[in-house]
Amino acid sequence: MTLLALATLACVPHDPELRPTPAPGPQRTATTLPESGVARELFTTEPFATRLPKSPAELVIFYGSESHGSLETCGCPHRPRGSLARFASYATAAEAAVPAPSLRVNAGYVLTDGVDYAGQPIADAAVKNNWMYRGLTAARFDAINVSAHDVAGFAASPPDGTLPFVSANVTGPGLARWVIVERGGHTIGITGITGEAATMADTSAWPIAPATSAATTIAELATRVEIVVLLAWNANDAARTLVKSVPSIDVVIDAGLYSDALPPVLQRGTLWTFAEYQLVRAGELRLGLNDGTIRAALDRHIDLDDVVRDDPTVGGIAKEARTDIDRVQREVFGG
Repeated sequence: MTLLALATLACVPHDPELRPTPAPGPQRTATTLPESGVARELFTTEPFATRLPKSPAELVIFYGSESHGSLETCGCPHRPRGSLARFASYATAAEAAVPAPSLRVNAGYVLTDGVDYAGQPIADAAVKNNWMYRGLTAARFDAINVSAHDVAGFAASPPDGTLPFVSANVTGPGLARWVIVERGGHTIGITGITGEAATMADTSAWPIAPATSAATTIAELATRVEIVVLLAWNANDAARTLVKSVPSIDVVIDAGLYSDALPPVLQRGTLWTFAEYQLVRAGELRLGLNDGTIRAALDRHIDLDDVVRDDPTVGGIAKEARTDIDRVQREVFGG
């Protein structure tokens, strides 16, 4: 892996123009966060109480990625980890353990592709994706990056605008260029980019521009907020290029099938973190702020094994989904 081994709900449309935003201001630079101000924590087999945060923060970003249409765990035979229900459960518990302004983001690849490599519809794809939509809503994400696989998933299950799908290089129905949220008196702007992925799905309704073309959108967003968060899926090189051309990107949360808990990295003053594949760990970025500028960061990765209980609401949705998907698969494939 190259240097970029660095490491995206309400039932209303998430159109940025519908959200109150400060008047556009001058272009600004990213954080002046020093390397000494960045720390990390990794929790794997510790008791649940030990995994919860202990330090205060002015802003907390819970992040994950790459459930690819499944509300289940990763399915590993010895120690299955992950799931949206466990992610939501951990985030809720962490919010209660050390209260702080927080938000939840997903770096992308939440859906399963709508067609196979022969271009034929996958019988259970729409069912899986529609249940995933319900799970994402219950998990209360503030922003969800649109990956190329998600675009392929839209072919089976078009988004209706009620989930906060964001992208600076994908356009189409149900998507916003960014989301702006207010937490603790600070304005945070969140957008996303995606690289390419192989698919035979008809994605013409959601065209994907080169990820580097997102610079104009990100620069505009930066004039409206104090903190800019970029969610990136399979777009390492593009993200690096964007950080050089748009110095106001404060945080990059990068997903790209990463199976390890990679440490945070600073590049040109931008803080990079990595979301892990199949949501096997929850990412938790605890930030210290001074006048809207990041001055300290603690990047935490927490195993989502069976020590973490399911969120009751999301877990209930996963149980219903399991029954429904099994029924459809029996009807189509037999057994």
